[in-house]
Parts: sequence; C-alpha cells; structure tokens
Amino acid sequence: MIDEKQTPSDLPESEGANEIMQNKNTDFINLLKSDIQSNSKQSEAKDNPFPIEVFSPVFRNIIMETRDTLNFPVDYSAATILAAVATAIGKTALLQVKNGWKEFCPLYMSLIGNAGASKSHPLDMLFDILKTIDKENYNNYEPLYTEFIEYQSLTKKEKKNIIAVEEPILTKTLMSNFTPEILAKRIADNKRSVCVISEELETWLLGMNNYSKADQSSTYLSMWSVKRTDIDRVGQHQKPMTIERPFLCIIGTSQPRKLKKMFPMDKSDSGFLQRFLWAYPAKSEKQIITENELNNAILEDYNRWIRAYIENNPGRVFPDGQPMSKVYTFTPEARAFFYKWQAENANKVNAAGDSLLSEELNKFDVHYLRFALILEIMEGNNTSMISIKAAENAAKLCKYFENTMYMVLEKLESSENNALDMKKVAKFLLEKGETQLKAARLTGLSQSTISRLK
Repeated sequence: MIDEKQTPSDLPESEGANEIMQNKNTDFINLLKSDIQSNSKQSEAKDNPFPIEVFSPVFRNIIMETRDTLNFPVDYSAATILAAVATAIGKTALLQVKNGWKEFCPLYMSLIGNAGASKSHPLDMLFDILKTIDKENYNNYEPLYTEFIEYQSLTKKEKKNIIAVEEPILTKTLMSNFTPEILAKRIADNKRSVCVISEELETWLLGMNNYSKADQSSTYLSMWSVKRTDIDRVGQHQKPMTIERPFLCIIGTSQPRKLKKMFPMDKSDSGFLQRFLWAYPAKSEKQIITENELNNAILEDYNRWIRAYIENNPGRVFPDGQPMSKVYTFTPEARAFFYKWQAENANKVNAAGDSLLSEELNKFDVHYLRFALILEIMEGNNTSMISIKAAENAAKLCKYFENTMYMVLEKLESSENNALDMKKVAKFLLEKGETQLKAARLTGLSQSTISRLK
C-alpha cells in the first residue's frame, strides 16, 4: 500500500504504476486522477489537420469537393492522391540531392480508421483513371497475345514461311491479387511503376509469404529504396530475374485495432513498418449522407492531369535497364531549407536513441525528398528545379505524417490492459519532476514512448 504522504519518487520501483492506479484511498491518487482528467481533455483537443494547402488547385479542389459531397475524409483523399501521383511519376523523374545521392518517389501508404470511415472510396475514385489506362493497355495487348498464341501453335515447317511473332509485353500498373512471381514480372515489364492496392492491408500483409517459405518483406524493402532486386523464381522453365530499378508503391486501408496484428512488435526490426506513412484522421467516424452532388468537372480535371502526365512523360529505359529519368535538383534556397530541416530531424533521431521511434524518424529524410519531388511535379511547372515552395511544403507533409506515426506507435507499443492509463501516469510523473528513466520503470512503458509524451 502507498502512504498518502509519499511522492512518486518514494515508491519502490518494483511496485510499478499498477499500485498507483489500484490504490483509491489517498490524496495522492485523487490528485493523480484530477491531473489525468485534465491532461486527457487537453490531449483530446489536439488535432493534426492534413495541410492541403501544399497541393496545387487541381488536387486541392478534388479533395474539398469529395469532402463536401461524398464525406471523404481529407486525410484519406490527400494521401491517396500522393500515392496516385507518385505512381504516375514512377521512374520518369528523380531528385539528385547531391553527387552520389538520387531519390525516386515511391510511397508505402496506409489509411487508418474505424469501420465505415470511407477509407476505400477515395482509393476507388482517385485510382480509377489508372485502372482505365490499365484497361486500355490490356485491350491493345489482347489481340497481340492471341496472335502470338496462334503462332506458337504452328509447326516448325509452317513457321518457316511467316514472320516470327514475339510474345507481347503487358504493361499493367495496378495490382491487387497476385503471387510474388507475377508482381515481380509486372514490375520488370513496366518501365514506369507498379502500385499494390489493398482494401484490406492486414490480409495482404499476413498473406505476403503464403507462396514462399522465404520472408518476402526483404524484397519490399529493396523496392522501397528502388534498388536492384534479384528474384529467384522457382518453377519449371522459370529463370532468376533481375530488376535494375524496381519502382513500387503500396497503398491500403486498415483499422486501428488491427495494427498490432499487421505489425507485431517482435518483428519490428525487419524495417518494413518503418517505411510506411499513415493517413490517420483525429476522428474517423461514419458520416451522414448529404444531398450535395459531386461536380464531375472537378474530378475530370484531376483525371486529365494524371493522364496528361503519363502521356507526356513515357516510361523509357536504357539498354542496360536503367531508367531514362528527368533529373531534378534543388534551387540554392530550397537546398538551404532542406539542410536546416534535416539537421533538426537528425537531432530528433539522435535524441530517440536506440529505439523504434529513432528508426521511424530516420526514414523521414527520404520521405521529405520524395514529397518535395512529387509536390514540384504537381505544380506542373516547366522546370527541373525543386522550388522553395515545394521544399517548405514537403516539411509540412513530414510534420503531418510524423504526428500520425506517433499515433500508430502508441497503438503498437501499448499493452492490452490499461495502456492509456499508463501513459497518463507517466505524463503525471514527468510533470512532477521525475526522470524519463524513472517513469519508464514505474509504468513499464518504453523510454521512446515516454519521450513523446507532452
């Protein structure tokens, strides 16, 4: 039992915070409960609005239009647009940060929210133009493949009298139901990009290794970095495959309660979790249908932009398989801004020590560069320079996704019972002058979790 005159620092560390929470008969506990209630109200009042001002009008308009007419949460539409534009860009553009450092812009994105929160609808609508282009490509491919099959059915004698028919290549961008071998082939055949879309990200992640005893996550880590990837395909007549610059985006939806199953903490060292960005609104509730009708002209403006970029910037590769990419560089002002931002992020990484938080923050250097490239291209300017506007707006996007990352980490790192109470206890202890180490020992939370409490 705790003497009512004891302070947190007087408590034996072995008793832990559960002793604090279970004792209901002291002035100390009453004070603690009061502080917790106050802190909880302040925490609930905090918001993390998506900075849609970073987008040019074409994209900002469709975000607001779908919000006002179809109840699409801004966070989901904005994150989906980022992934769709990144997919449209693919290997046609890269950012040369400095000599020896180049970045493409693939994104791994997850839309997190409760059931009925309209997570899937933005995916359907804002990727529909890419589905249409895929269908057009298939319609062109189908007769060529039929001709190839007919040629293959001929005898050797018959083939001597006609021109050989080569097997056509299907350019397909969007993937949702596939084996690892098929995904590798689509990426190898597509000179621009491939995007995996999963309306149930948990199902896809859990089924990732169903077709192989090997851990497939390492392949996705290489693809996120657009590094040369070797695929050993097992099966008759199948040969190992080398993809010089695999460009893959991933986007899917899930619910907060499924996060621990998707990314168990005992497997967090793989690095797969650290590469994801999270669209996670403060509120994700089912909305009441409104009578407002969508302005199709605004949607057509968005679709027209995607199609125009793809048609005006065809995916091309050199004979050695390396992409023919337009190279962007920073303006001097934008470069100075990035260096300052990166120094601040490096301080946060170092302050987090040897922790999952540190690993997550470390990836934001790359997220920043990819955002800057995407935002500059979204402006549609005839330039190869990253402007100060794009540089500043990339920092705003990083801030949003950093905050949602904290929300996800809290879900992943919390215990099943009284997790919220323990964080509030830790916050109380810090405000009363205890060290982070002491608060960690008393509550059982990690120091990285406690360091994020405000």
